[in-house]
Amino acid sequence: MSASDSQKGTKIAAAVLVAAQILAAGGAVAVNLLAAVVLSPAGRGDLAFALQLAYFLSVFAVMGLERPFIASRSGGFGTEYRVFARMVTPGTLCVLPIAFIAAALSPFSTRWMWMGVIAIAAYVALNSLVHALRVAYVCSREWKWFAVNAIVTQLIIVVGAVLLVLIGVNDPVVWMWAYAASAVPTAFLLFVAARPSKHLEPTRTEKRGLRRRGWVLLPSEFSNSAMLRSDRLLLPILSSSAALGLYVTVATVLEMATWPVQQWVDASLRNWSQGFSSHSFPVVRIIARSVLLLVASAAVLAAAAYAMIVIVLPDSYAPAAAAIIPLAVSAVIFGVTRVQQGLLIAADSPGTVSVVEIIGTVASLIAYITLIPHYGMFGAAYGSIIGYAVCAAAGAFTLARVIRRKAMQSYADGPSADVADGGADLSDIAPSAAEPAGSDVELIDRYPDRTRK
Repeated sequence: MSASDSQKGTKIAAAVLVAAQILAAGGAVAVNLLAAVVLSPAGRGDLAFALQLAYFLSVFAVMGLERPFIASRSGGFGTEYRVFARMVTPGTLCVLPIAFIAAALSPFSTRWMWMGVIAIAAYVALNSLVHALRVAYVCSREWKWFAVNAIVTQLIIVVGAVLLVLIGVNDPVVWMWAYAASAVPTAFLLFVAARPSKHLEPTRTEKRGLRRRGWVLLPSEFSNSAMLRSDRLLLPILSSSAALGLYVTVATVLEMATWPVQQWVDASLRNWSQGFSSHSFPVVRIIARSVLLLVASAAVLAAAAYAMIVIVLPDSYAPAAAAIIPLAVSAVIFGVTRVQQGLLIAADSPGTVSVVEIIGTVASLIAYITLIPHYGMFGAAYGSIIGYAVCAAAGAFTLARVIRRKAMQSYADGPSADVADGGADLSDIAPSAAEPAGSDVELIDRYPDRTRK
């Protein structure tokens, strides 16, 4: 495949992923507004806590396999979907008992027993298939089933929310079941997708390599999820469910500012790996463009969030408007960290990603625990700025070191023609980028973080 064809395929893949995220954004905003009609801020907070708990546990169900799998395989949609679904089944089965225990011990345990706990566990299991579906699309670039699932999923959750509002259901447990039902189409597609031939499945050696890479990246996945979701998990514990209900009303909208950048990173990563090996790579230009896109997206969504609170939502949600600016700032900083992570993985330094994410997580947790008890949702908002800023600073430092080290190694091996012309020879950053999918080589992870939900 020529470079122009590769870039065209990347742009199409990014466009499809962004379109799916825009569709999901529309559904999320619609459900957010509908839930606020019948749920009090405390009930909205309980629902948000349940969703964040399910998303957090899903990280362990997938076992870090998503990015290594995408970086090393390509094939038909049905093949990749079934293979990945089978690979994450053991992790999902191990996590389900933990989901029951975590939900039972949560702040809303007395009101959520037992249907609420079962709904959380069901959503964790189905969310593994949601990951598998996205992986199958990126590996195959076959958009039909991916698009159908995206549309049907949003229809189910929005129509379900409308029905719950019309009936006047103010029980967050029932709303949680609506979210679980929205993921059912992924299970249906697992049965109708084409079955893979034996020769297309990964070998035992490849599976071991994938799982090994997954375990290496699991600390990064855990830290990323903890940094993203610990504010929402800690708010009802350190403050109140009502504070979380107000907080997520704004956070759900502002976090969408990072989606275009994240999807662009996802679709561009393979080209970035090759770009790093082509001696001079415009890292600064990529980050600068990302910042401009993030600022523009955050500004538009901040205005939309303010209009939603003032014009649409009940007066009980008015205090949430004060959290718009700090959450917009935190969204921009978080988006920058996702670009840094993608660049580090493209530079074949997945281990440093885990270190950076852990640093950001520790900083976030310290900020949340310190600020939330005194300032409630504002403590969570400003704590996010602090944690993400520390993560961004660590990422910038690490990325500069990785690029400098690779350049020095290239000079030690002898400068290439590009170096003689003033470029930095980084050809050893992705030595196995050209290895064919399915070969018995150690799998190199070059795929960035999954979309924040």
